[in-house]
Amino acid sequence: MGAKTQNGFTIIEVLLFLSVTGLLAMGILAGSGLAISQQRYRDSVNSLKSYLQQQYSEVTNVINSRPGNWACDTTAAVNELAAGGQARGTSDCVLMGRYITINETGTELTTSSVVGYRTPGAAEATTDIAEIANNYRLATSPVDQDEQEVAWGAQVVKEKTTTPQPMSILIVRSPLSGSLITFTMEGIQTNLNTLVSLTNTNQARDLCVNADIGTFVGRRLEVRMDAYAANQSAINIPPESESVCD
Repeated sequence: MGAKTQNGFTIIEVLLFLSVTGLLAMGILAGSGLAISQQRYRDSVNSLKSYLQQQYSEVTNVINSRPGNWACDTTAAVNELAAGGQARGTSDCVLMGRYITINETGTELTTSSVVGYRTPGAAEATTDIAEIANNYRLATSPVDQDEQEVAWGAQVVKEKTTTPQPMSILIVRSPLSGSLITFTMEGIQTNLNTLVSLTNTNQARDLCVNADIGTFVGRRLEVRMDAYAANQSAINIPPESESVCD
C-alpha cells in the first residue's frame, strides 16, 4: 500500500506569499499616492494661470453689474444709497479693469472691478500711463467681488523660499489707446493709484507655487507674468528647467 501524497502549501510558503503580496501592494499605493499628489499640484498651478488669464477677458468684455440704487462719486467710490441712485451708464465713473490681490498667506485671491473717475477739465496726457496716473482716481467696486483659494491647499511663495508672497495686480484698459496695461507690486495696496507707474509694468513676476504642506511633488513650478503684460498670452508656466523657484 503506497504512501498518500497531500497537495497544498506549507505555512512558510503562505506567509512568504502574503509578505510579497503586501510589499507589492504598498509599492503600488505609494506610487499612486505620489502620482495623485503631483497631478493635484500641477492642477493648482494650471488653475492659478487660468484664473489670471481670465481677468484679461473680463477687462476686454466689460459687464456692468452695478444695481441702479448704487452711485459712484468723485473719488470713484461705489456705494449703495438709501434713496435714489444712478442708473448704469449714467454716472461720471467708468469701468476700467480688474484688481487682483494674493493675500498675506499666499492662499487666496480676491478680485474686484476697477472704477475710474476723471478729473473734470484735466488736460489730456501724452501717454497711457500718464493719463491714468495724472487724470484718474481709481478705486475698487464692491459689486461682484470674487474670492478664490489656490487649488489643493497650495500657496504662492517667494523664490527659493516657503515664505508667502502677497501681491497686487492691476489690469486696466487705457482710456487713450484702449490698450491693456498690467501693473504689479509686492504686498497688498489699498490705494490703486500707487500702482500706476512704469516701474510696475516693466518687470516680470514669478509666482512660485508651493504644494500643500507634507506633499512631495519634486521641483516647484511658477506662473510667470511677463513684463509689459497686455493679454492672456503674457501669463504662462515656464518649463521646469527654467524655474526660478528652487
